[in-house]
Amino acid sequence: MRRALQWYLVWNLVALVFVVTGVVLVSWVIARNETLRDAEVTARAVAESIVAPLADNDFHAHAPAAMARMNEALENRARDGSLSHVKVWADAGNGFGTVLWSDEQPLIGRTFELSAAEYAVFGTRDTVSEISDLEKEENELERGEGRLVEVYTGTRDASGAPLLFEVYISAAQLPEDVRAMVGVILPLPIAAVVTLSLATLPLAMSLAHRVDRGQQQMRAMLVNAAESSDLERRRIAQDLHDGVVQDLAGIGYALDSDARHLPEGGALRRHLEHTGEILRRDLAALRTLMTDIYPPDLSTKGLAESVRELAHREDLPAGLVRVEVEEPLDSNPVTDRLAFRAIREALRNAVEHADASSVLIRMWQTDSSVVFEVVDDGVGFDPTLPGPEGHFGMRLISEMVGNAGGTLLIDSSVGGGTRVRGELPL
Repeated sequence: MRRALQWYLVWNLVALVFVVTGVVLVSWVIARNETLRDAEVTARAVAESIVAPLADNDFHAHAPAAMARMNEALENRARDGSLSHVKVWADAGNGFGTVLWSDEQPLIGRTFELSAAEYAVFGTRDTVSEISDLEKEENELERGEGRLVEVYTGTRDASGAPLLFEVYISAAQLPEDVRAMVGVILPLPIAAVVTLSLATLPLAMSLAHRVDRGQQQMRAMLVNAAESSDLERRRIAQDLHDGVVQDLAGIGYALDSDARHLPEGGALRRHLEHTGEILRRDLAALRTLMTDIYPPDLSTKGLAESVRELAHREDLPAGLVRVEVEEPLDSNPVTDRLAFRAIREALRNAVEHADASSVLIRMWQTDSSVVFEVVDDGVGFDPTLPGPEGHFGMRLISEMVGNAGGTLLIDSSVGGGTRVRGELPL
């Protein structure tokens, strides 16, 4: 329940961050576009009302009087803050332009290469604009003034010859415009997100309660299933012990007794002795099967001791299995049963199928779970391929572990051994 509500609040916070970020970005784009549009309007107005009428033949010839008139007109606009820098260009051909007039006197008369978009404005009344980084050669005297809005607009002089009017306008107001726009736009989506979060909080809590109850019911079902399975296994093991095992043991004793009353070396005695050996071998297999069917009492011995007994069974080669346990381990009926079954199945696979010469079983506990590993040095297998037909023990146990809220991972490679790692909640 607590974890579900924490995730709900986290995702609402993430949504709020996305909204704020989106509003800031949209406000920046809107403010930038408005700044460029205002700069284009200003540049077009100055070009049509001031530059075009004053750009006569005397201006092209750099006559002092004509240059003075242009200086006075444009400097007046610069003084009122509407313009920062100005250039008037003539078409020099092949993508180049010559500066006819500039507020930066050293630039007058120089020729520079223009971009394709800028050069295309010659002979038109189009406008192109951008927030310039002032890195072009023509901006060598304007660098260090921060970012400026750069506008190129086409016009014609008094005689109809094409001109290019370039103007730079300060972008210092842009951050303030963004902040103002954010202040106007942002409260509405924030209020919407907060309102939606508060409105859906009861629903989220209700769903979390339902999920919590569902998990508790599933865990109760797993407990009942495990207990029912253990009860049935105990009944089967008891029936085998009291019935078949006792009968076979009795037959074995009778065969041994009959064999001793027969002459040594006789065919019938050899036959009875051989039959007795088969019975004893089958009895040992039945007793091992009974141990597999009904594991030790985990509630009495504990998981660690039961795993140690499993690793030192008589039918396993001495020294094959090594057990490392970081004790103490907290006890939980469902967790202990599932962990023991998973370890037993992994050990059985390592012995019967992997041809392992060494098996390591490790167990330890975290704050909220029991972790175990079964590592062997056997032949391994390719996990991407389906297992042999009939070998589905680990798959069933993996499903049971998943239903209990845990994880079971199998890592293996051909010739590289196998690692089975499980984690079960306490």
